Amino acid sequence: MSAFLGPIHYWLYNKIQLQEELIKDIVAYGEKEQWKAFADGNLAEKTVNKELRPLNELIDVMNIHGWLQERVQDAEARYALLVTTVLAEDSSRLSSLEDIAFQFGQKHALEADSDASDAYRKIDDSLLNGMPCDRVNVLTEQDVDRTSWQQEEDIHAPFWEAVSGDPKVYYQLRRKIMEGMLKDTKLHMDSSDENHYSIYR
Repeated sequence: MSAFLGPIHYWLYNKIQLQEELIKDIVAYGEKEQWKAFADGNLAEKTVNKELRPLNELIDVMNIHGWLQERVQDAEARYALLVTTVLAEDSSRLSSLEDIAFQFGQKHALEADSDASDAYRKIDDSLLNGMPCDRVNVLTEQDVDRTSWQQEEDIHAPFWEAVSGDPKVYYQLRRKIMEGMLKDTKLHMDSSDENHYSIYR
């Protein structure tokens, strides 16, 4: 990454902010439903990041790459902790978390006339996949009617394993987010496993 703030840094910071928004949505729902995990406020305190000023007001300009990498890892770790703690208390809450993820996707939905290439770009602009230099997603097919990609490395699982969580839950929720984003379009999504995806019409 560049030693100067540029579009790619703002792009990545926006993806971090979207994950922070999802964390807040889950906490707000859990508090409203009076889930015991939120009773003393500790879980919310550990997982919600209240510092969301513009990037140029926060970033260490002497260490742009390191600062952003730390923020990505921190957002991933807090998300894994939040979901794992909620499900450890009651595994049946997974359906509620899927609903929250789907609604989150709807809040950031694609335009109704979006094509498959548009959809991939919007999804890639919205969901965290490490640092740009990690090149986690690789396009295998790109067309307005069908766009496919594969995940070259699972960079998310270690955050879930670190808190004794199930990485599969991460991908279940991510799929719901994508389905929510596609809801108002004529596009469909297939994924043969957690590493291969296609969007088509």
